[in-house]
Amino acid sequence: MADDFEDIDLDAIGKTGAEPQISSVIPLPPMNDKEVQRLKRRRRLVFWLKFSGFLLLLLLVMGVIGATGAFFYLKPRYDLAQSFDLTELGEIEIASRILDRNGEELGRIFVQNRRPVSLDNVSDHFVNALLAAEDSRFYQHDGVDYIGIIRAVYHGLRSQGINQGASTITQQLARQTFELKDRTISRKFTEIFLAQRIERRIGSKQRILELYMNRIYFGGGYYGIAAASEGYFGKSPDRLSLAEAATLAATIPNPYHRSPRSFPEASMRWRNHILTRMEVEGYIDESTRDRFHKVPVQTVAKGNITGTSAFVYERVRQEVIELLGYEAVSKGGFSIHTTIDSELQEQAEDALQEQLAKIEQHPDFKHPTQQDYKKKKAAFQESAHPDQTFPAPKYLQCALLMIDNKTGATIARVGGRDFSDSMFDRVAQGRRPVGTAFKPFVYAAAFESGFFPGTLVDDTPMDTRQVMVGGTTGILGEWGPENFENVYENVITARRALAKSKNAATVRIGQRVGIEPVVRLAQHAGMTFEGDLQKFNATFLGRNPSSPEELCLAYTIFPNNGRRTEKVHIIANIKDSLGNVIYTPNVAMKGEQAIDRYTAYQINSVLSDSFEYGTAAKAREKYDLGEYPVAGKTGTEYDFTDNWFVGYTSELTCVIWIGFDQRETIYPGAFSSDTVLPVWSQVMNEAVKKFEPKAFLPPPDAEQVEICLKSGELASDDCYEVVQKGDGIASQVRCTYNEFLRPGTNLEMICHIHGKGGNRLRNLTKQTRKGPLVASYVVQEDAVPVLPVGPTIIGADDPYDSFAPVIRARVASVVAEVVEPGEENDPVAQDAPALEIGSNGIPVARPVMAGGEEEEVPAQRVRPPAPRAIEFD
Repeated sequence: MADDFEDIDLDAIGKTGAEPQISSVIPLPPMNDKEVQRLKRRRRLVFWLKFSGFLLLLLLVMGVIGATGAFFYLKPRYDLAQSFDLTELGEIEIASRILDRNGEELGRIFVQNRRPVSLDNVSDHFVNALLAAEDSRFYQHDGVDYIGIIRAVYHGLRSQGINQGASTITQQLARQTFELKDRTISRKFTEIFLAQRIERRIGSKQRILELYMNRIYFGGGYYGIAAASEGYFGKSPDRLSLAEAATLAATIPNPYHRSPRSFPEASMRWRNHILTRMEVEGYIDESTRDRFHKVPVQTVAKGNITGTSAFVYERVRQEVIELLGYEAVSKGGFSIHTTIDSELQEQAEDALQEQLAKIEQHPDFKHPTQQDYKKKKAAFQESAHPDQTFPAPKYLQCALLMIDNKTGATIARVGGRDFSDSMFDRVAQGRRPVGTAFKPFVYAAAFESGFFPGTLVDDTPMDTRQVMVGGTTGILGEWGPENFENVYENVITARRALAKSKNAATVRIGQRVGIEPVVRLAQHAGMTFEGDLQKFNATFLGRNPSSPEELCLAYTIFPNNGRRTEKVHIIANIKDSLGNVIYTPNVAMKGEQAIDRYTAYQINSVLSDSFEYGTAAKAREKYDLGEYPVAGKTGTEYDFTDNWFVGYTSELTCVIWIGFDQRETIYPGAFSSDTVLPVWSQVMNEAVKKFEPKAFLPPPDAEQVEICLKSGELASDDCYEVVQKGDGIASQVRCTYNEFLRPGTNLEMICHIHGKGGNRLRNLTKQTRKGPLVASYVVQEDAVPVLPVGPTIIGADDPYDSFAPVIRARVASVVAEVVEPGEENDPVAQDAPALEIGSNGIPVARPVMAGGEEEEVPAQRVRPPAPRAIEFD
């Protein structure tokens, strides 16, 4: 054994204290194969034990780190889900409904068009289709369908086409309510936590389903099942058929591209997929599925609020926002009751569209038509960039407003031809010269100043420099009478001048009254004047611009005995979602009167004559206006740029305007009696069926007098005129009419043309409501004797030296005006009794009627006008 060690230096060890060094290791004895294998196994075991321990430790550390990370990652999402106010689930925006005066829906105001309904009022077909399409395990999960998520992933990997979504109905409800729209993992976790919270809080699956169906978007502007059912199929949701229910359920994942109205083929393909899902889930059998696969998709026409009706909608929307505020309106739920009559509104729109199309076909109409504009706009939109806009239209436009005289309530309102082309509301915003429609205010100011409808006015040519309309040379044009064949009549009554819309005569009487009183009266009626235009005589012919709304309200002073309402309104009342009335308008009459009741009646009377022999005569002659009390005035602007008609009954006033937004001639000779009057007549005929007109009655204390049409003075017994009929036959008619005047009117002269010239009136005997005022004066020495109507002495002898008189013509109860040359068609002259002229030149009283027999002469229509002749320089 000593041989195995090398020599050791003991002295070195002792000196240094170091351990002895062995120069080599003692070799181990050799191992056999078993020992080698055992050693290797032991070493591997030790390695795996160490590795497993390390791996477990690593996994434990990673688990702790992962759990900590997950906690810190999910905690904010969980907290966010807990922070949402679940009461908002039921606080959905409800569209505010706009109703007409009869309760019919006109439209809705909304950010989201929605009408909530209970689940009981929804078809079972839709509920089944919805569950089959969106959440077949809805009644089994707690808000999150884990099996559904796995299934969706599996189907998504296998199929690149139609597959199921992973979100449950509860998750979708959470997403829609709280605007969780971003497509991130973070949002998904928040949605999951929130869905589970909703399930725990609400508890009722039925309630969750109801909230979802009332909130989800179905495309086409429809939110909720009720709006979608009514919008697409025109029926309530409880009446949906199987095919319709499947169609609506199919739109939910992609409301735009699966819309049954916009993309019917795609809608049908997805609807059939829903039907297949319903068959898989056991809601329908295979034969039912196959049968409905073949049913085409059919929808109703979408409600149109882009045409003329949109002007009403927009007006109501603006007023409601002004009254309630935008925030309140955006929440919705209001019932807005308007004063609009939807039937009259539709008839007004249709009549205007038809008439404007006819005008555009007139051979002298040289402007672009609406049809031309529509074609160019459609071509532009096909290739235009979304940011590009098509120019505003320049085609012929219109406006119409009909209001209740007593309240100012709007019955019908048309702001233009098409809202989608131009949103400019011409009823309230459009200001155009009113033309000859302004003349009634000139005559009203005259009547207020002491003139009367019977005042004689000079109707002769006028130098245009007095008015400065249409140039500075020549005579003033007479476009007011609505024809090119105007005949100057030298001297006429103010009544006739207004009824026939004589320009020169109107300017003359306006000059006598003064511009300031005329303008002041019009302002009290509600009209406004711009700049210095009211300082010139052109004001008398309506050169001042006005809006249809302003002019319509101003005209109501005539049927309202001189007063008007404060303003025009369109909202009758507003109710909240609980039915409480939260707004009603103030419809009180304005305190001050613009004119007195006597003037109001006189204007009513004159403008009624306009329909008999004046500028509106075509209404009954040609346009079938009914025989009811009505008054009105045409309004043609110089150069035929604007056409108006303003007419009224005791109940309603209606104004219509036709023209261009920028001043242009419609066409040469475009008189309002040809362009606007036909529409007015048609609309008013329909309106009087609902708003029955009453007669225009004079004030109870007005004095009724009989006036001679020729002199404008108090009529005498001799105020008759003979009109030759030809063949030796002539008609003798009494040329008088009845007028109603203010009490105390100073009438001084009896007719100087037919009576004894210069006879002055001594006194007046008033016979209120039993007949007109008649003159009672002292018989002068040279007075014409009154001839008896029959022999005064019976027998041959005549002790009083009297004579048997020639029978004088007496027209019983006939009161009519003189038939002027060219007026042979006047109904008064035609109906007058025919008389034979005797050899002594005195008419023989033998009334000859159509049958050739002598009959009692029927009473004729009475026309009220007035006295006192005034000469003008």
